[in-house]
Amino acid sequence: MTNEGGYMGTATFMKNIVGLWIIQESRRQWQREGMQYSFSELEALAREAAPFQCFIDPDAPEFTPQGNLPQRIQEYCRRTHQPVPQTVGEIVRCINESLALKYRYAFEQIQDCTEQIYDTIHMVGGGIQSQLLCQMTANSCHCNVIAGPIEATILGNIASQLIAAKGIQDIRHARDVIAKSQEPIHYAPQETDSWNAAFQVFKQYIDEE
Repeated sequence: MTNEGGYMGTATFMKNIVGLWIIQESRRQWQREGMQYSFSELEALAREAAPFQCFIDPDAPEFTPQGNLPQRIQEYCRRTHQPVPQTVGEIVRCINESLALKYRYAFEQIQDCTEQIYDTIHMVGGGIQSQLLCQMTANSCHCNVIAGPIEATILGNIASQLIAAKGIQDIRHARDVIAKSQEPIHYAPQETDSWNAAFQVFKQYIDEE
């Protein structure tokens, strides 16, 4: 856990977790091998794969450098005595499920530290274009997910400049303007029993690292 400095001297209590880097770099590897998948095609293949077959720790050091991440995922599963994903869909599903479960792992840590229970997670940035990951996050964390805006960083930068230029009043006004200019997508948790069972298995591989 850490604190990150923000606008006007604020501090955000946070936990850093890798995002969709693993899928992006896996896609680049498949492109190097002559397989040209769009992100929507990868998501469709993941939906067709069987659920909860194997898991990785997305923050494990072997997934940080560039290179053949699909192969490293297979090696990780082999080393941890799990079924080894073979197809593109199986690998992408493993990544998405592992991310959603790692989010729950951190979500529970944050609730423990703050001694509060949260019923909603806000997801912003380019990763929310993956509806599969957003829904899996809601399922895994047992809470509602509100996804949007996609261009959160750009909007935040524009808002800070408008405040400096006296175009809008303050950060609260900026948040209100941004909220009214975007239409978020809402995801409600589903299949929570199966995700609970998967989380208990997932934690075994986190604790081993």
